[in-house]
Amino acid sequence: MNLRTWASALPALALLGLSAHAPSALAEEFPSRPIRIVVPYPAGGGTDAMARLAAERLQMSLKQTVLVDNKPGAGSVIGSDFVAKSRGDGYTLLLNIPALVQAPLLQANVPFDAVRDFVPVTTFVSAPVWFAVNTSRVKATDFAAFKDEARKAQTAQGGRGLEYGSWGPGTTNHLYGELLLKAMDLQAVHVPYKGSAPGTMALANGEITFMMADYITLRPHAEAGRIRILASTGARRHRLTPDVPTLAELGYPGFESVGWAGFFAPKGTPADTVTKLEQAIVAVTREPLVIEKMANLGFEPGGKPQAEFAREVQGDAERWRRTIQAVGFKPE
Repeated sequence: MNLRTWASALPALALLGLSAHAPSALAEEFPSRPIRIVVPYPAGGGTDAMARLAAERLQMSLKQTVLVDNKPGAGSVIGSDFVAKSRGDGYTLLLNIPALVQAPLLQANVPFDAVRDFVPVTTFVSAPVWFAVNTSRVKATDFAAFKDEARKAQTAQGGRGLEYGSWGPGTTNHLYGELLLKAMDLQAVHVPYKGSAPGTMALANGEITFMMADYITLRPHAEAGRIRILASTGARRHRLTPDVPTLAELGYPGFESVGWAGFFAPKGTPADTVTKLEQAIVAVTREPLVIEKMANLGFEPGGKPQAEFAREVQGDAERWRRTIQAVGFKPE
């Protein structure tokens, strides 16, 4: 190339150089537009309430609009699948509970992989599940006495056993109930209800004998003396019920984990964006106002490091797979 040709090419080369660097030079600083939190449950529920509290606080810290979008249906599959198929840019997030990893194990043809198709960001809250009995139908005041009473009732009824409730087939408290019955070598009649509120009311009224549920739902009935809490899941006793032993403490392994509500991003979300989201959400879980509100509902604040939460989700997927196999539950 001669000097004249080289000189004439300089503007074009300069433009090419500018174009090559344009994407990084003009890259958006995250977040630069509204963020959407998808809740795969109806408005008004516990997960929805947590999402709206998180959205309110994140909006202040991130200086961007944060919206809550309810997409209920199919045991959280519809909303979760929407996020799994969304662009991995940090602007569409999922807030879900362990139903995310349970759904592919309980339903046929779930269109996502709970471990591979999401990036766990961090937890928002965590909580165990409590085991409670109806006081008018069960005289026992501790778990060992309940087991003896349940065995006698099973024998008297020709092997039928007592009735226990859940929030529906395949829900966490149904699976836990079946796993616990297997560990105690007992039979019981499963009575499913459409949610925690009707199930707990049935327990308080004596329609069923026992159930595993969240503390905030059980507490008013326990205070009224209509139910009695005998145990909880988790590796250690909960601060709200320091006199209630854990099932692991009572000699029943497999109940050490606690439930969580956590944030997830679609796979492919840039690591730096995930880190910014993690830091913002963790900061929210440390706010005194949020801690107080969650404590009143029986929740512990979340904020687990991203890598630790990712390991927990993967571990929970395997743990629930083993649990579902152990109780013989078949996908529908």
